Amino acid sequence: MLHNLFKKLEELLLPERQTDDGARYLEPVDVLRLIHQRISQLAQQIESHAELAPYPQVAERLRRIAGEKRNSGNRLKQIIEKLHGSITEGSPRSATGKNHWQRLIRDLEDQKALDDILSRYEFIVTRQVPEVADFLRELKAIHEAHRRSLTQLIAVADPQATQT
Repeated sequence: MLHNLFKKLEELLLPERQTDDGARYLEPVDVLRLIHQRISQLAQQIESHAELAPYPQVAERLRRIAGEKRNSGNRLKQIIEKLHGSITEGSPRSATGKNHWQRLIRDLEDQKALDDILSRYEFIVTRQVPEVADFLRELKAIHEAHRRSLTQLIAVADPQATQT
């Protein structure tokens, strides 16, 4: 019984030791590389979704989000290089949906997944590399604004629309 309690506590407090989603202990530079990769992929995905947006004001808002993500990715790349890490540009995965609403849902889900990674490793990274703490706080604030924007866009999008 006590063993099960400790096991549950460990799962809650140290999820990187328990999950099967590929999470494990990573060095800070590896965590930052992973976050950079996800930010870059999401920026490109949102940009491609902006091209398919049904209204110009929605497309502009999505382009602004993608641009902010690219800026964050560039700043993160500089931090990684200062830590003597390198960036390898991966092939972007293409996530789409059959309509605008589904694409926005996918963008929001991917944003949340990125935020989960950031939350999972933030303490470890800031403890070992304190100089990135301010950047990670800024990044979390930017991501919160992006989640709000995507949620607002989803609220006014028509899930039944057939436009592509």
